[in-house]
Amino acid sequence: MEEQQAPAAAPPPAPVKGKGKGLWIGIAVIVIVVVVLLAAFYAGLFSPPAKTPLRIGAVLSMTGGLAAYGPDILKAVQMAVSEINAQGGVNGVPVELYSGDDTTTPATGAQVATTLIQQNHVSAIIGSLASGVSASVISVCAQNQVVEVSPASTSPLFSNLTLTQGWFFRTVPSDALQGVVAAHYAYSNRSWRNVSVIAIDNPYGNGLASVFATSFTALGGHVLIKEIVPQALTSYTTYLNAVFAAGNPDGIYFIAYPDTGLQLMKDWYANHANWPTNWLFSEGLQAQSFINSLVTAGIPVGAIQGSAPTSPSGALYNAFATKFNAQFGHQPGLFASEGYDAAYMIALAAIKSGGVDGPSIKSQMIAISGTSAGVGTKVYPGAGNFTAAVTAAGQGAINYEGASGSLNWNQYGDPTSSYEIWGMDASNNIHQIAFFPEAQVIAWL
Repeated sequence: MEEQQAPAAAPPPAPVKGKGKGLWIGIAVIVIVVVVLLAAFYAGLFSPPAKTPLRIGAVLSMTGGLAAYGPDILKAVQMAVSEINAQGGVNGVPVELYSGDDTTTPATGAQVATTLIQQNHVSAIIGSLASGVSASVISVCAQNQVVEVSPASTSPLFSNLTLTQGWFFRTVPSDALQGVVAAHYAYSNRSWRNVSVIAIDNPYGNGLASVFATSFTALGGHVLIKEIVPQALTSYTTYLNAVFAAGNPDGIYFIAYPDTGLQLMKDWYANHANWPTNWLFSEGLQAQSFINSLVTAGIPVGAIQGSAPTSPSGALYNAFATKFNAQFGHQPGLFASEGYDAAYMIALAAIKSGGVDGPSIKSQMIAISGTSAGVGTKVYPGAGNFTAAVTAAGQGAINYEGASGSLNWNQYGDPTSSYEIWGMDASNNIHQIAFFPEAQVIAWL
């Protein structure tokens, strides 16, 4: 047999055209991607997204019937936001504040609120002052899930979850309390038995007039007439004729704002020899500038008295007033401390909830007030205090105690309060002449 030879080795495969070039291109792409990613990393493009700030709007009366109050309330809100931001803001981000003038008219108030929500993306609104304006604002807020906190709207209208849907809170008590106090004072302290009521035609005037009339009648008194008048007319003589045609009252409970108040009192005084009476004003007329305007018009004010929630006092209010005076050069006006507290309570609710959107803030508003039972660790506004409040908010229940009072909210977002009767001293300056503690007010309800 012949010897077989081993088969020859297979020839190497022919190189594929372009393969080496493609490999180098792939490596180059990887290198470029790595370089871009490193550059992006060091440029901060992959850092955590920026936190959303808490945005607060203010719908206040800088002009119109309540222009005597709006400017100082806005200053107080600005002061609170500045203090909060100096202590780290909310969730480490400065609070942003936007504001607009509602001109003390409901339509403008609704328009301003809409602008703040749609353009500035606010999650909470401080305002308004007039109850009629706040009623228009809450309709916008509830629809857009934005919290509203009023520092001055006192109408009983808002103690109604069907209307507010839980989006409304206030740092001033309801007129359901003021009307009762005024009726008791008129009947028991002044011994009035026949009274008349004059009130402006808006939710504030109508609500307070009804509460006062019902309470006074329940005590055994008689309401001669309840005259509802338009706001800011050039003459009220026709309405005054109707009031005094119903009989000569022991006194008149007058519920209005300064623009209406000044003209009506001028018309009354021009004919006061034929229309003698005593006056008890509501807190809507508790402005020193308004009293000064009466004096300038030659109207004696020494016998005029009025009802109102108790003027803020105590160490927290004094600290607020001292800072306000140092910053703005005058003492804070009516409801300024209530605006200051509104800003702090919104910020605390956002911190407690961990979110700056409307629903998150709403979920904690009553809780951070301490509720009507006043439960939780007490926390306070002001420089240094807010840092401690933030710490407490992360540890359990808190109970905000403000410059304007305790502000323990019930299910409607209403605080309770003590009340006062105010009058004029020898220099025609407003001062307290009678005091009714919170427990007494509640007992009368």
